[in-house]
Amino acid sequence: ASYTAAPLAYKAFSAMIPVLSGLGVVGKVLFSYGFLAYAAIVLAVVLHWFFTRTRAGLNLRAVGENPATADAAGINVTLYKYVATCTGAAICGVGGLYYVLDYNQGIWATTGQIEALGWLAVALVIFTTWKPLNAIWGAYLFGVLYWLYQFLPSLLGITVASYMTDLIQMLPYVVTIVVLIVVSLRKKKENQPPEHLGLSYFREER
Repeated sequence: ASYTAAPLAYKAFSAMIPVLSGLGVVGKVLFSYGFLAYAAIVLAVVLHWFFTRTRAGLNLRAVGENPATADAAGINVTLYKYVATCTGAAICGVGGLYYVLDYNQGIWATTGQIEALGWLAVALVIFTTWKPLNAIWGAYLFGVLYWLYQFLPSLLGITVASYMTDLIQMLPYVVTIVVLIVVSLRKKKENQPPEHLGLSYFREER
């Protein structure tokens, strides 16, 4: 099944940057996206600043690393967890909005592709070692790897079998696995996920 948004809606979200999008290859690569793509880059920069330069951001990081210690220091762990969860869910929702109204030109089809891209986003978070700024260049790298199957045959002048296409599309996940292995071997604290990521916290167990 599929659903189509109103033309005005998806055209507004997928409108390219005037003038700059017409600058040949450079314009096509850098300036031919809807405003949400650039908003995501700005958001990554803002989140980096928030996590490293603000008290609230440092408190949130403390909650993620050791909620018991953060609680003992007077930080409202429950409030930070709820706000962070709601904010993250809202950002995921905007990602879904981008997928339908820009990436897919207003068409929602139950083909399973959005699930694949969702897992790709999770892999990107792991690949960039939970750092917002790394997500900017990491997203471009994943984009190149994910769509390599479209351009590789023409560049090499060969015909690629369908099963090879699926294998090529797996490259971002393979790269993520390699990064996970390297990060695990190096054991640097700054490259590890928050220690209490995905774990519940109960004050009475402190």
